Amino acid sequence: MNEYVIAFSSFYRAVYAQEKLQENRIESTVKRIPPNVLKTCGYAVHLKTNSIHTAMDILDQSQIIARGVYQIEYENGMIRYRQIA
Repeated sequence: MNEYVIAFSSFYRAVYAQEKLQENRIESTVKRIPPNVLKTCGYAVHLKTNSIHTAMDILDQSQIIARGVYQIEYENGMIRYRQIA
């Protein structure tokens, strides 16, 4: 299972996205965007899934636009965020 963060411009958009994902049985949490991901303030939905495409389809159908989608990778004890959308 892979880990992802989906970035949003506001706390409220992130919470709305989380609600839509949870309605579709995709567990997620809302967290602040790490400063090394985006230079501006914002929030992200953090989730673990085998199919990020399913989560993104749910958000697209709900007309929720993300600022970016990042896969979390662990390498030599470091966390790396690789942008995938």
